[in-house]
This record gives sequence, C-alpha cells and structure tokens, in this order.
Amino acid sequence: MTPVRSAPGSPNWGTGPPEQLASVTDDDLKMISRDIDGVAPWIRPGNDGHLRGHVLEAARRLNRTPAGIAARLTELGHPAPAPDSFPERVLDEDRDLITHRDGNGPERWIPDDTPVTLGHVIAVLQRKGKLTRVPQQTASEIATVCERLTRLGYRIHPGTAEATADDVVLVSLGLDGLPPWLPDPDEPVPLHHVLRFAQAHDRDPNEVLARLGRLGYHRLPEGPPAGSVDHEEIDLLGYGWERGKPRSWLAQDDPAWFPHLLAAGARTGRALAEIADRLRALGYLIPEQEFPAEVSESDFPLVGGRALTGAEYWLSRTDPVPAGHVLYTAHARGVSAASVLARLAELGYTRLPDVPDRHVTEDDLRLISRDGDGAAPVLGDTVPYGRVLRAAADSGTGPREIADRYRELGYTDVVLPDGPLPGSVTERDAGLVDTGTGWLAPHEPVPLPYVVRRAHAEGVGPADVARRLHALGFPKVPAPLPDTPHPGDLIMISQNAEPGKPHIPLTGVPAHHVLRAANAAEVSLHDVAVRLVALGYTLGFTPHPDDAVILSENACGRAPWLWWPYLGRVLLAAKVLGRTPEEINDRIGELRGRESDLPDAGGFEEEDILLLSEELDARAPWLSERGASLLEHVLRAARVTGRSPQEIGERLTLLGHEVQVPPALDVRDGDLLELITRFGKPVGAADVLAVASRTGRSPAEVAARLRELDVEVPDLDYPTRRPAPTPPRLP
Repeated sequence: MTPVRSAPGSPNWGTGPPEQLASVTDDDLKMISRDIDGVAPWIRPGNDGHLRGHVLEAARRLNRTPAGIAARLTELGHPAPAPDSFPERVLDEDRDLITHRDGNGPERWIPDDTPVTLGHVIAVLQRKGKLTRVPQQTASEIATVCERLTRLGYRIHPGTAEATADDVVLVSLGLDGLPPWLPDPDEPVPLHHVLRFAQAHDRDPNEVLARLGRLGYHRLPEGPPAGSVDHEEIDLLGYGWERGKPRSWLAQDDPAWFPHLLAAGARTGRALAEIADRLRALGYLIPEQEFPAEVSESDFPLVGGRALTGAEYWLSRTDPVPAGHVLYTAHARGVSAASVLARLAELGYTRLPDVPDRHVTEDDLRLISRDGDGAAPVLGDTVPYGRVLRAAADSGTGPREIADRYRELGYTDVVLPDGPLPGSVTERDAGLVDTGTGWLAPHEPVPLPYVVRRAHAEGVGPADVARRLHALGFPKVPAPLPDTPHPGDLIMISQNAEPGKPHIPLTGVPAHHVLRAANAAEVSLHDVAVRLVALGYTLGFTPHPDDAVILSENACGRAPWLWWPYLGRVLLAAKVLGRTPEEINDRIGELRGRESDLPDAGGFEEEDILLLSEELDARAPWLSERGASLLEHVLRAARVTGRSPQEIGERLTLLGHEVQVPPALDVRDGDLLELITRFGKPVGAADVLAVASRTGRSPAEVAARLRELDVEVPDLDYPTRRPAPTPPRLP
C-alpha cells in the first residue's frame, strides 16, 4: 500500500492504491478534517469511537449521502461504520441529536457504541425547546427522538426507548416532569429522590430503583430500602420546612445527620431514637448511638456552629466542642457557660472544653471574637499569635497577660513564639502581622514579598519591617534587607511588573522581567537588578552597568528600554561603549535568552547608524526589518548623505533591509514613489494625470520619467503642457 496524499503539516492520514494519489479531492480533505473544512486538525486513522457523528455531519455539510461518505472514508484509510447502517439523507436538525456537551466544554459527537441514555434525549429536547409541561407529551417527544437516533444508526438504552410519562416525572428533580433533571447517569441518585417518588406514586422503593437502573442510572443508593414509605416518613427526610417545602434533604450518608434528627424531633415531637430507627429502615446510614429523650428548637443554636464560621455549620458529636462556641452561645442565651455544657452533654456531646463556670462578659466576648468587636465569628479552640498581639494592643497590656486570659476562658491552644515576648505592643505593630485573611505564624518563615509589601504600604525600608517583626517574636524573617524604601518595589516583585499580580519567584528572575520593571518604574535597568538582589532575589543572569546602555532605546542608559535587537541600536551602543557590535549583540542574546545573528555587511561604518534610523538622525525609532517599502527612506538618505539611491540601497541590503532600487532612480523622483511601488498594480492614465497635477510636471514628463524607471504606463499621447499653478486663496 502507498500513502495517500498527506494533509499539510500532518502525518500520512491513510493508505490506498497508487492510483488514488491523483484522485484525492477537496471533499476528501474536508472529510478527513475534524471540522470538515479541509484544514487541520485532522481525524486520526482508525475509528475513535465517535466516527458516526463525523460521517453524518460531513454528509450534511457536503450535501452527500452518509453511506457514500462512509465508503469513501474507508477507502482513505478511516474504517467508518457500515454504509448500510446510515439513512439515505441527513437532516439539518439531526445535528442536535448527535452532539452533547460536558459542562462548559466543547460540543462532541455522542459515542458510536454506547447506548443513548434518557438523560441525553431530555437534554436534546431541552435544547430544541420541545419539553412541555405535560409528561405524556414529553414521553411522546422522547419516542420520536429515539426513533430518529435509531435510524441514524445509534443504539438506544432499553429503558430510554420505552420511557413513559411516569419516567419523565421520575427523572425530574422536582418529581413534576419539568426541569431541572437528575444529573448525568454517572452521578449518584439521592435516596430521598427514590423514596419521594415511591411515596407519591404508591410504589415499592425497590421497584423505583430497578426502573432507574433500566433507564441508565447506575449510581443508585446503597442497600435495599424499605418496601414502602408513607407521607410522615417523607416529612422526616426534609430540613427547614417552609410552605410545604424543605430547604434541604437528608443524604444517605449525611455527616450532619444528628442536627437533622434534632430538627425532625423538635418539629414532630417524636423521640430521636424512633426517628433514627425509621430512617435506618428507609436505607439511611444513621449510627447506633444514645439519644436524648427530649429535644426542642432551643437546642439548635447549641449544635450549630455558625458563630465559629459565619455560615451554617454543625458540631460533630465525636469531635471536640470549641471553647469559643460555648462562650459565645452562653452569652447569646444569657446563661452561664456551665449550663450550656450541661445541655450539650445531655445531647450526647462528650468532648467538652474546660471553661469557667460563670457568665460571659462583654469584655470576654470582644476577646474571643476574631475581629475584636464582640461579633461572630469567634475563635474556636486555637488563638493565633496575631490575635494575641491585637488584643494586647487594644488593651494596653502585654502578650503574656493576654495569653493567660485566653487560657482562663478555656482555650488550650494559644500560639506563642518560642523566644521572649515583647512587653507591650503598639497599634502599628499589631497591624503588621495581620495579612488581611489571617495572621502571620511565628514558627513559619515570613514571606519576603509580604515584608516588601508592608514596607511599601508604610513608606519605610523593608529592613525596618523585618526588625519589628523579629522584635515581636518572628525569628524567621528575611535578612539582610535594604534600609531605604523604593517606590518601584511592588512593580519589581510582581509578575508582568504589575502590582496586584502574583509575586515573581525568588530565584532565577529573568532579564526580560527586569527590563519590563525598569520601563514600568521608569528607572535604570541596572538599578532594578541591583534592588532585586538587595531584596533577596537571585537573578537568572549577571547584571552589568553597561546593560542600561545596551538595552536603552538611544544607548543613553535611560528609559525607554527595548528588547528587540535592532541593528541600529546595536551599532550605536557599540559606539557609545567603545565595544564591538558582536560583543553588544552577544550580550543582548544572553539577556533575551535567544541569539540572533548580525548581517554580513563586510564590517560596519559609522554612517550605518544614521541609515538605520527612521528619521536619519542616528536615534530611535530604528528601521524595522518588517517595515513597509524602503524606497522613500532610500531617497531621503540619499539627500542627507549625498550618496546615490543605488549606493544607499546596496548598503541597506547588506545591513539586512533588502530593497530594490531602480537603476535610474534619483533624489528628484520622490513624487513618483507611489506609482513606482504599486507592487504589480497597473498604472493608469488617471494616475499619471493625478501625479502631474500634484507635482507641477506635465503628464508627458511624468509618463516619460516612469518609463525610464521601468514602470509600464498606457501608450497614449500625453499632454506636454504643465498644469497652471493654483492661485492663493483670498482671505
């Protein structure tokens, strides 16, 4: 077998007999391109499990039969499904049936051999706007889609093909036959969904599970549920009932099962042990534990940890109860901490904190609150050292006295540094350890960017911040650091030289970041490099004072800084520094991490710098290799230097800027450039007359000069009379 013609830039995409080499058509290229447009990306040889959708779409787009497309793909080395498994023609609306999308991902063809599930069919109907509020009509639409998918050659999941109105209700989350629907069959089906449907339709929950399995849902609740379920039992499954609807449903292995039992017991008056037994019988995984004989709604705040997080959160009966929760709850209820502990013990919480047997004061509340304002959230069991410092600053006492107060309130984990504590703390220093989302930890290294940012915010040198942190008990601070502030510090340590972006790595800072920071901070490139090293960063290159000259636009050592190695700038920097162009070019290559060759110009002349500057003043902006026509620049350079345009063109070509200069061109031809550089576009008589009118020459003179410059003009008898000068406008 001989490889068939390969698509550009791709591996051989198929094989065939030699005679096929000359027979591959544009349609063939479209067939083997993934987007059916004749260009990459290409489908891979061999069936990838989604080729049927590709065949159908190619047939639709190319207005051919899918059987013909399948046969031709097989000839081209792509084994497609059997031609007789396709319909005679593809409809435009078929595309919606054979595509699916995972979340926000791209559209994909549905698999060739995986049975189509009910979830996919419902998603198709939803996209097409064909879901109705009547389950029976939706079931009819499902049957229509299944019939068409079967005709397109897809296998339908048995349950999908026979879906009924009851099935439509079963797979809707609200059990009403309307969106939203149960998630993808690969997602678990909630136990409460099965039980609610069984109760509403007087079915055995085990039969409901079997039906869901037949519909393609294979992640079903564990274990057999009860054989029946009544309305009162469904009432036990919901939490936060309002207007006949719960805020949430109990999950089969819900970690918050105890608060749920508590709510159900308070609402129904039934014993928690009885509720737990019934839920276990329904299939819920409720542990075998002792329960209080009676509960009430007033118990909810005792087991809810909202005060600890600011959001809904339930205390676990097996984890330690935080001291902050007990203290805050006692104050909120106006009772002693001991009474809160007693009730928690009755509710089955055994790991209780050792808090003082007294009423909690407003001062206590401010101390345990995270922000020091007496409001939730409060500290749990751990008191960060930063909170100790803040409390010390607020109260005018030392950190040790504050730590003792926390311990008296029952906090067992008060974080303190290993070394000596400061005798007092100022407001300024207390704010120094507040990161905005928490506090610095005394046993962990203080990040260098944090020190730099705090120093910048306070307008002091980074060394000042480091010394103060060390005095507060943070031994792992960066050192040594500069004593003086720098207004560009945040620019230098931020990615893309943009304050607010993530920090740059501490090691291997590349030269291009230094250059970008120098431009943004409007300081010397060398100064940025030296400052970063002083701050503790290591560079990916060795800075040199000459770099400022080499990378500055005009080789003056000042911004703006340029990254591209324009030859004019290389030559100017070599002249300023008294070094060779090769040395300058090599240094730019080191800093860029990418080498570029100098043109072989037979050596460089001082006048080259002038020729390579756009304004012919030996300064930036520099002539670009990708610039437009250079003829105008050639004529201007010829006027400035007194050299012929041909000499200028030859020199620029040697310097890497190839330009074709007509042999007869001279400095007087600037007005004709627009016609000389038309790049193959014909020059018409109207063009000749327009130039003559604008330049004051006769049309015959313009035409004659253009012919001398090898520009073809219409062979006409042009007027020899020059246009009259335009009279001046009257005021």
